Amino acid sequence: MATASDPRDWARRHALEARTAATVRALSQQPRVHFEAGRPWNGDTPLPAGAPHLQTQPGLDDPSAYRALADALALRLLQSDARLHRNHSPSRDPVAALIFEWLEQWRVETLAPGRWPGMNGNLRRRFEQWLLLFLGSGLAESRTGQHLLCLALMVRSKLFDESLPEFLEDQIESARYLMGPLLAGPLARLRRLRTDQAAYAPEAAKLATVLAQWFQDMVGKEKKRPARRHTDFSVALLPPEDDEGEAASLAADGSSSAEAAGPVYAVWTRRHDRIVEAVSLVRPALLLNYRRRLDAEVARLPWSLSRLAHALRRLLFEPQPSGRLFGQDEGLIDGRRLAQLVGSPGDHRIFFRERDEPVAQARITLLLDCSGSMRHHGPRLALLMDLLARVFSRANVPFELLGFTTGAWNGGRPAREWQAARGRPGHPGRLNELQHLVFWSQSMPRRQGRLGLTAVMKPELFREGIDGEAVQWACERLLAQRDEQRRILWVVSDGGPMDSATTLANPPGFLDAHLREVVRHYTHERGVEILAVGVNQDLSGYYPHSIGLNLDGGVTMQALQALIRTLVPRHR
Repeated sequence: MATASDPRDWARRHALEARTAATVRALSQQPRVHFEAGRPWNGDTPLPAGAPHLQTQPGLDDPSAYRALADALALRLLQSDARLHRNHSPSRDPVAALIFEWLEQWRVETLAPGRWPGMNGNLRRRFEQWLLLFLGSGLAESRTGQHLLCLALMVRSKLFDESLPEFLEDQIESARYLMGPLLAGPLARLRRLRTDQAAYAPEAAKLATVLAQWFQDMVGKEKKRPARRHTDFSVALLPPEDDEGEAASLAADGSSSAEAAGPVYAVWTRRHDRIVEAVSLVRPALLLNYRRRLDAEVARLPWSLSRLAHALRRLLFEPQPSGRLFGQDEGLIDGRRLAQLVGSPGDHRIFFRERDEPVAQARITLLLDCSGSMRHHGPRLALLMDLLARVFSRANVPFELLGFTTGAWNGGRPAREWQAARGRPGHPGRLNELQHLVFWSQSMPRRQGRLGLTAVMKPELFREGIDGEAVQWACERLLAQRDEQRRILWVVSDGGPMDSATTLANPPGFLDAHLREVVRHYTHERGVEILAVGVNQDLSGYYPHSIGLNLDGGVTMQALQALIRTLVPRHR
């Protein structure tokens, strides 16, 4: 998993994705288009963004790439029948599926309306930018890469009726000599049929299948793979159905991969699960010692929390009517004081004004991953929770500090019960006992909460993590508050779910698929705003919205400010 990114990089990428989604919604008249984990969706359906030249890659792409992506997605929604495309896709062969996806995307791009010249320019510049990235990556130094580059150039040249870029003609000369006879006839037919998807799709699928065999034969003969200069650059086909669906990729160095669909989530037994107050898991004397150490560390901080509390109030508070102010020099006339105006003409305090009081319009829950890999961050996590609790308290924002771990290593009692069961039933589901932790709840006295959050400094607290059920539990606690406020969940973690007993007894991706399903459900169906805070890790593969947090240098003012800034409302 990648290292945590700078919060500014996350904010920049999120802003680009938000503008891209807004543009697609405006052009296509599809109001539910949004981005999730870096991928475009239309409601609950992923949009096809698998064409290699459209795949945005952090660190390599600029805003122009996202402008082209917006135009390409809008054209796909306007000009392509997704069901027809899916029915003709040679999905059993990942290489053929990649080429078929590419051919369909180029078909809709040729249909860009002439009244939108900016769209045509964006798409052309994006392809040229992709060519430069492809060449700069070193992938074109392999025989497979040269032929993939040749395919891209020849198909686009024919479908768009454009000449090949002069500076690349020598680069693809040998590949063009070999591929020309194979492509000439099919590409001519595709150009004639590009306005009729029903006729175009079978021809495109046939050509994709032939080319897939061509490339697979070539990969087997490839003698060496080039050293990549940009390791983040790749050519990949994204999952066509959903995040847990089959995913296939073809890199120009000849490598390929596939990921199976996630299974249905199940639990062997809930009998041993429990929710406990963290303060009860640590000796009182040790808690007091932890509290003194934490207070000393807070006292040494060279900055104040007042600015953070003020920023939080600006983001989360809205004025609410709270009565009237009477006896004012201006405002609305108070009818009860008209006699006063007659008796004392010089006294002008006969007006009243509506009084507004700022009220927090959000509830925040911080959910801390207490798995074993987080153990060495304990003191810094305690400081983070303590500082956020102080900021929330000063701003009068309702909050809770929660955590999750397991009751044992390697499954504990549920795993032993399953092992003792006759025949050890296959696919038993979750095989560990949950231990959900309450560090500081809304009903808890302040002193108890301040002691409870220090329990995270105890190393024995950290075991394994069932993230999906923990997120579900935290979201349900937020939703149990019957009000119209925003509900915000921050998940602080350093990776995906992990429980060794569950992982060994179930299909691959069992816990990961459930976490993604839970996040999607509570984000889209229940309205909870979920933000992942990746501790030295990138969590965007699990959560639509995530930022990085580097704790190696301690908890900084900049890190806290970055967290607060994520509370800006998201509109889709």
